[in-house]
Amino acid sequence: MQAKTAQADRKAAAEKKALADKKAAADKKAAADKKALADKKAAADKKAAADKKALADKKAAADKKAAAEKKAQTRKKVNSPTQINSQQKRDSRTELLTVSVSVNTGKIVSIASIGILASAILVSAMVFIAG
Repeated sequence: MQAKTAQADRKAAAEKKALADKKAAADKKAAADKKALADKKAAADKKAAADKKALADKKAAADKKAAAEKKAQTRKKVNSPTQINSQQKRDSRTELLTVSVSVNTGKIVSIASIGILASAILVSAMVFIAG
């Protein structure tokens, strides 16, 4: 009887140990998943920070370029009053007559080709008559 009890105790202890091992493996897997998730989140945060920094750098470069262009325009404006004065003088003159000429190249080419063809026919007729 004691042998059966001892055997049952050993079997129960083995089952208990197997259950503890399964629980330990599940805990270990859960810890590994949690760590992987944390690493993934950290990588995403790092990438977002890098993107944010790149965007800030790009914006700073654009602002710097805009400031440089504005400064260059300010320098140009210093020289521009003489140009404005000359343009105002030119615009203030009265126009007496405005002539607009438009050329239709298609018509010119067709007239020229008809003339060349006619002259070729006349020259060949003269050669035929004279010959």
